Amino acid sequence: MLKTPIFWEKKRLLSFILIPFSYLYYLVHIFFSKIKKEVNIGIPIICVGNATIGGSGKTPIVMKLRSLLKKKIANIFVLTRGYKGLLKGPSLVNNNHSFIDVGDEAILHLKSGKTCISKNKIEGANFCKKNDANLIILDDGLQSKSIKKDISILVIDGNYGFGNNRLFPAGPLRETIKKTLKKCDAILIIGKINFNNQDFIFDKKKIFFAKKVMKIKKLKYKKLIAFSGLGNNQNFFDGLKNLGFHLFKFIEFPDHHKYQEKEIKEIIDLAKFEKLSIVTTMKDFIRVPSQYKKYINIVDLEILIENESSFTNFLLKKLSEI
Repeated sequence: MLKTPIFWEKKRLLSFILIPFSYLYYLVHIFFSKIKKEVNIGIPIICVGNATIGGSGKTPIVMKLRSLLKKKIANIFVLTRGYKGLLKGPSLVNNNHSFIDVGDEAILHLKSGKTCISKNKIEGANFCKKNDANLIILDDGLQSKSIKKDISILVIDGNYGFGNNRLFPAGPLRETIKKTLKKCDAILIIGKINFNNQDFIFDKKKIFFAKKVMKIKKLKYKKLIAFSGLGNNQNFFDGLKNLGFHLFKFIEFPDHHKYQEKEIKEIIDLAKFEKLSIVTTMKDFIRVPSQYKKYINIVDLEILIENESSFTNFLLKKLSEI
């Protein structure tokens, strides 16, 4: 996956030029959504998705949902594509798998419970059912018409919003905002709203707010060199600044980037020369060659949901109505 284009954030000339391709993309999208029918697997499914291409915080939200619901529901499975992993699945992720096999997100989910990867969502959901799942949390898939979702949660990065509000490739939107809103039962906004929300139908949707809290152990040096390969690297950069760290250098890579030895060694050499601490996210740390992990500090991310009990009760009530 390439870095998120800058013109996706604002309506610039290149974005305008690409509008005809956006119409073509959307016509194809509509065609396939019309001919496909959702399959009812027979067990509750919660879908966590977003409106845009790139990172909005879906994966940590899925992990948070599992932690909130596991007190009430015994056998929760997370189902994910295993993006960029070699295995097609369906298969259960285990400790012998690497991110090369199942993708970095699956490795993250495994840390908090049972995880299934499958390029085919229907096969994956049926596989979870056969393995006695009581609930499936689907990481991504809001726009997909494959399996029937009982609860759909739209995750929005409050700072990024919908970018320039245009459809791919002129913008980051997977489909129109109006259509996305029709599909979701609740909206979870991470951070403060810093975008034009005139397209929201707030009075018809349950709105919840959350924030990301970064935690990091004591570092040897106060000055940092940070790197990340995320859907939204700027969020990580801003988070470090908000923690008051002195960032000597921040290096961006494409989302899900597989780090090469040469890249990491260059970062380590610079850190040693300038007396810097190296930091990255857990998701990126998974993709770092094992022999260099000891030089790198992990910035842990925790999601805090405002009115957490209200959010949990909303989910449990919806599940009880199925």
